[in-house]
Amino acid sequence: MIRLHCLHAHPSNIPYIEDAFPGKSFDVHHIVDSSFMERAKQDPAFDLHHQQAYAIDRLMQEREADLILLTCTQYIAALGDQQHLFQQPIVPIDEPLFEQICERKGPLQLVFSNPDTVEGTMHRLYAYAQERGKQVEAEILVLEDVFHLCLNGEMEAYHERIMVQLRRSVKQHREICVMQLSMVHAAQQVEKETGVPIIHPLSSLKSFVHQKIVAAKE
Repeated sequence: MIRLHCLHAHPSNIPYIEDAFPGKSFDVHHIVDSSFMERAKQDPAFDLHHQQAYAIDRLMQEREADLILLTCTQYIAALGDQQHLFQQPIVPIDEPLFEQICERKGPLQLVFSNPDTVEGTMHRLYAYAQERGKQVEAEILVLEDVFHLCLNGEMEAYHERIMVQLRRSVKQHREICVMQLSMVHAAQQVEKETGVPIIHPLSSLKSFVHQKIVAAKE
C-alpha cells in the first residue's frame, strides 16, 4: 500500500483528495497547516526566504510518506525548486494539471476563484511550459468576490456561483480548465449536465502520482 501524505492550507480540500484516491491502494494521511497562510498574509518578516525554510522543515517531518502531495498554492510557491532535498517525491497539485494544459491545442480559458493564486500559478505554468518547449494560449478568468464563500464553509453557494460561470463559458464554446481544487465539484457537475469536458486538478492526478511512485522505485 502506498502511503500518501497530503498537506493542505484549509480542510475543505480533504474530501477532493479522498475522492481521488479511493480503495485500498493508498493509505492517505492529511495534514492541515493553516498557520502558514496566516503568517504569509499577516507577517511582513515572513518573506519568501523564511517561507521556504518553513516549508522544507515542515515537509521533512513526513519521513514515513512514500509521496507528499501539496494542495496549497502558497506552499508550492515557497518550496520552489527544492524538491531534490527529499527522498520521496513531492507532487504539487497543479503539476499534472500543467501537463494537461501544455498538451492542449488552441485557446483555453483558465478559471480561478481565488485572485491571490493567479500570479503565482501562471508564473509556474509558463515556466513549466517553457522548460518543455510548449506554448500555452490562455485566457484568464478570475471570479471576483467568490472565494470567501469557500473559506466561510458556504460550499453550496460557492459551487453554485462557479457553476453559473462555467455554464456561461460552455455556451460561449470555450475550452475550460478550472485551476483550483475547490472548484472540482462544480466543474464535474457542469460537465455532467452539458457533456462538455472540463479540465480540473483531479483529471489526471491519480495516474500522475502512480508514475511518480514507479519512477522513484526504479
